[in-house]
Amino acid sequence: MKFYNYIILASVFLGSFTSCDEGRIYNDDIIQTEDGGAAHFSGIVTGTDTWSQGYTLALAGFEDGNEYALISKNIETSVSDGKCDITLSGIPGEVTKIELCAVDRLRRRVATFLSTDYNPKDANLQLSAEVVDMSMSAAIQTEIFNTTCVQCHGGNGYAAAGLDLLTGNSFRNLISVPSRKIPGKDRVAPGKSGESELFMILDSEISADWNYDHSVEVVRQEKLDLIRNWIDNL
Repeated sequence: MKFYNYIILASVFLGSFTSCDEGRIYNDDIIQTEDGGAAHFSGIVTGTDTWSQGYTLALAGFEDGNEYALISKNIETSVSDGKCDITLSGIPGEVTKIELCAVDRLRRRVATFLSTDYNPKDANLQLSAEVVDMSMSAAIQTEIFNTTCVQCHGGNGYAAAGLDLLTGNSFRNLISVPSRKIPGKDRVAPGKSGESELFMILDSEISADWNYDHSVEVVRQEKLDLIRNWIDNL
């Protein structure tokens, strides 16, 4: 097993003893190898304070087919007045993507905000962006609504059940809006995922007798957790 894998395993083991209030299983320092390439990001980031416990916003390296970061660095300690300036060093040769992303406690990718290919021959990869919205709602929009829902809810000028989930429309059509299908429930009830139509139809077969069973759409647990935690954090 290579050196960086030992570091990752040790990090996860030690992190299990951290406080629950911290919400992370690894510290703010870079998890890195003794040598390797480097990547630098500079730009304005917004929405970093909207995430619930259990998530970390990071500059991270991934290999193809692996949802778990091989190396990562928390961006929060590198943000001042919205400006982020961060360097990820010691990148292992197996890394193929560098991402500005959100990861969960296991360093599993939850949302990607900026991504670029990585070649070990690029000793100092530079990433930049004028403004990157890294809010939890932006993650919901890009990772769930845009990839799964808008085909029926807003795409091609049609919004099933009158629910338009296109960017710019989705949240005002969801939050504290009464459900048309489940009497007495809101589409999204702030702080109450278990009482919210959106989470109920994705996490159970409650919509199976409607025109479509929505529980087949979001099957990855980390995505369901993202929706639940977003609602509970509103």
